[in-house]
Amino acid sequence: MIKQKRSVKFWTWGCIGLLVFLMIVQMNDYTTAFQNIHFGSVFGLFPTIIRNATIIFVPMIFGAVCSRSDRSQWNNIFRYWLTAVGTLIIYYLVFWLFKPSVFNMWQVWGIIFPVSTSSSIILTTIILGLICEPYIIHFQAKYSTKQNLLLLILLTLFSFIFSAGMMSFHYSASAIYLVVDFAWGIFLSKVSITKKTTRRMFVVAIVSFLALLVGSYIFGSIYWQQSLSGWQMTWNRQFVLNPLSPILVLFVISGFVVFKYVIANITDKQLRFLIIGAIIMQAPIASKFMSAFKFASKSKIYELLFLVLVFIASYCLLEILDRILPRLKFVKSTTAYLSDQNDIVLISEHALKGLKNWAKRNRVSLFTWAWFYLISMISLVIVSSHLRIQLMNRQPNVIIYVLSISSFSIILTSIFLYAIFTILYFITTRYWISNAIVTVVLLGFSIASKLKMQLRGEPIYPSDLGEATNLNSLIKMVNQKVIIVVAVALIIVIALTIFLEIKVPIKSKKSWKRRGIWALLSMLVLLTPLRFNHENSYIHYLSNGFNNNAGFANPQVATQQYGPFLNFLNFLDMQVMKQPSNYTQENMNKIMAKYAKVAKSINKDRKQKLSNQTIVFNLSESFVDPYTFPGIKISKSAPNPVKYIQQLKSNSTYGSMLSAGYGGGTANMEYESLTGLNMGLFKTSSMTPFVQIVPKHSFYPTIGMNFNYASAIHDYYGTFYSRIEDYKRFKFNKFAYMGSKYKITDQKKIDKSPYNSDYTAYQNAYKQINARQGGQFINLISMQNHMPYNNWYTNNPYSGKISGDKKIYSSAGIRTQMATFVRGVQYTDKYVHQFIQEIDKIHKPITVVFYGDHYPSILSQRLVPKYPVQMHSTRYFIYSNKYARQHGAKAKLTEKTNYVGTSDFIAMMLEQTDSKVTPYQALLTEIYKELPALTINFGGNPGYQLISQKGKLIDPKTLTVKQRKLIRDYEMIQYDMTSGNSYSLENKNFYK
Repeated sequence: MIKQKRSVKFWTWGCIGLLVFLMIVQMNDYTTAFQNIHFGSVFGLFPTIIRNATIIFVPMIFGAVCSRSDRSQWNNIFRYWLTAVGTLIIYYLVFWLFKPSVFNMWQVWGIIFPVSTSSSIILTTIILGLICEPYIIHFQAKYSTKQNLLLLILLTLFSFIFSAGMMSFHYSASAIYLVVDFAWGIFLSKVSITKKTTRRMFVVAIVSFLALLVGSYIFGSIYWQQSLSGWQMTWNRQFVLNPLSPILVLFVISGFVVFKYVIANITDKQLRFLIIGAIIMQAPIASKFMSAFKFASKSKIYELLFLVLVFIASYCLLEILDRILPRLKFVKSTTAYLSDQNDIVLISEHALKGLKNWAKRNRVSLFTWAWFYLISMISLVIVSSHLRIQLMNRQPNVIIYVLSISSFSIILTSIFLYAIFTILYFITTRYWISNAIVTVVLLGFSIASKLKMQLRGEPIYPSDLGEATNLNSLIKMVNQKVIIVVAVALIIVIALTIFLEIKVPIKSKKSWKRRGIWALLSMLVLLTPLRFNHENSYIHYLSNGFNNNAGFANPQVATQQYGPFLNFLNFLDMQVMKQPSNYTQENMNKIMAKYAKVAKSINKDRKQKLSNQTIVFNLSESFVDPYTFPGIKISKSAPNPVKYIQQLKSNSTYGSMLSAGYGGGTANMEYESLTGLNMGLFKTSSMTPFVQIVPKHSFYPTIGMNFNYASAIHDYYGTFYSRIEDYKRFKFNKFAYMGSKYKITDQKKIDKSPYNSDYTAYQNAYKQINARQGGQFINLISMQNHMPYNNWYTNNPYSGKISGDKKIYSSAGIRTQMATFVRGVQYTDKYVHQFIQEIDKIHKPITVVFYGDHYPSILSQRLVPKYPVQMHSTRYFIYSNKYARQHGAKAKLTEKTNYVGTSDFIAMMLEQTDSKVTPYQALLTEIYKELPALTINFGGNPGYQLISQKGKLIDPKTLTVKQRKLIRDYEMIQYDMTSGNSYSLENKNFYK
């Protein structure tokens, strides 16, 4: 008898173990792998059959076993839910530990509420089935076996007929249909089945399996034939194999009957093992879990070993949960109560009473958290624009935006506020005083940020705290009415705080030591922003998981999205460059002296003075020669969109510029062109120097400082990238943008485009050129070809004329966007032609440096690793007008023009105009002449890359000693002007 029990236990555990292992294997989709086997189209169906059969089979098992359980249904639901949550916690923690970059707070939400967030459809089906279990048992008891069988067959058929064509079994709602399978399990567990019936069902299982294969082929042929014929297909491609398919249900039922003896002996512990398997199989991270472990992808043997290890870990987790969960006070009391209770009304009343008592015990903490969440939201309302957030293409209501999208960033702000409160409470021991200080500081800071954004177009940065010493001057800039309102508000807050401290005192029930520990932990929390911008750090990923994506591109909008306080924290520690080992003032002086000599040597052969020239740096938004896109074909019947600019190759310096961005990064390219510094030398290319570096300086050297007059023109809003304030630091005399005191004239939009056309940009540039007699510098930024590319040009000659690589241009949406983009480029070509014709008529030396800042974000970034240089290369040219050429300027440079960095433009422009150089410009000239093109690492790694004139990567190890020394000098100067002590600014003759 004992041997028989051991044998039953062995076979039961063996079958359950095999089933759980099959569930773990299904973390990955092996359909493609099976299709690669001989007769792949047959084997390719196996993973789908196994996956969908599992979704049916497991609820059947639970229906059969739980229907004979002595425990109440709610006790079972609670215990299975607890097992699921425990599994999800461990599952996600391991995943985040090895792949922290994917962390987000919605995943945490999914752990706590696995049913509503569709963590596992199997789990949801089991819980829903258990809720319905008493009703199913009671209903089935009324009817005979044949009547129940007929009813279940009809329900199975109706479920299939009503929903199989559209149902996607990824969401919890699908479980409503799968409860029928749970009912099948209850029914089959009570039916007496003979050995003869079992043998027949084994044959049925084989026949139904073959029917699944044949049926899939027949339906697949019909489906694809209709789809290729242009029919609008709404049916599920896995019509025959989906979990509601009667054939698949028959296959699973027959398998259930064959293994009924084993199923009848399954224990409660084994059911919980199945719950763990279901979570590992279906949790949202399941498909990505294996990729977090590099060794698993080395070979199929390692992959199998990994799956075995996960299986062993799953069983170990079952044992751990069995030992830990029953000991928890909450679990003990809940299971004890539920074991004798089935009435849902009484259970709900008991739960509400418990929740009420818990809230009463923790009312102070709950009030504090709720208050900090509320004032965090109020801070967003304060910095909003009339309760609107000014995004690029929409202006959502701030309250709706916070509650729907940015709620977790508000929670993160609340965490920091609570940490500050905890420290203050520990020091003062006064609840209301500590709370009031936090409230006043946050709201005061929000009002100050709002005022600064109104006055200067940017929020408060950490670097602004030094301005507190000029408080008297700052107060004079603020409207006196605002000061009066703030003063009155402060008086009211102080009075209210004193009243509350006297009438409603709150004393902490925690001991001095416990409060001290919480204060220390709070200090650690407040230190975390110092790691927000350290890429590949856990804190960086944790911050991102709270939806705190530092908005360096547009700090004003980021302040409205995440709140002024959180945005301020994002700027606390900007990782820019690692300090060179030999960085000292003495060595900086040596470098400056060295290039002063180089400048003197260069200037012997240069005749022109730069300040007498008119120089236009023209950043053309997203301008790329369409013919350089990977795999593109533009019909020969369509006009050449860049006919004129391509012709400039013969009479101007012309080639490809290496961009540090793809689909974005405009300000970084502008920064490189104006300063001559290179993004590749920074610690990361994801930073934005305009926002993270320039605001630290009251003055920042650019090419514009070499002129008596410098201006900028942008035919869009000027708040992006802190341009308004940064141009002041560049000592630009004027910045004309939409809404500035300098009007943008000749505003012209093309068809449905929301942006001003390049015609507007060039007309304003032309007027600025004629506005001054002598030389000047103009930084011209266009907006016409900015994303999105929403088919806004009527009668587009490129519609239907774009094709190419099927893997890249198969989508109609991509072809439409590309046609829109190409049409925009054609307009740019037209207006560039007009502009150059106009400046050729002007009798003063004018040189235009034209460049596209980056590729448009039309093609998937997944293509970038395949075409790294190509998809970071835009078109540029440097054109000197007739008068400039007649008075010493070169028509074109003939060496090292195929591939250049944006940071090379200053040196190239100086050479083409035959202008004398400063010591710093001498360094840039040496960099341009002696080194390959310098740019960021396109692989995403820190550091720079070198590109040859043929567009090939060059190994830095092949550089000569002289070239390496040159890069070290360049790095030293860039560090000095970005992260160092700005020694070079003290030398008045180095930059100017």
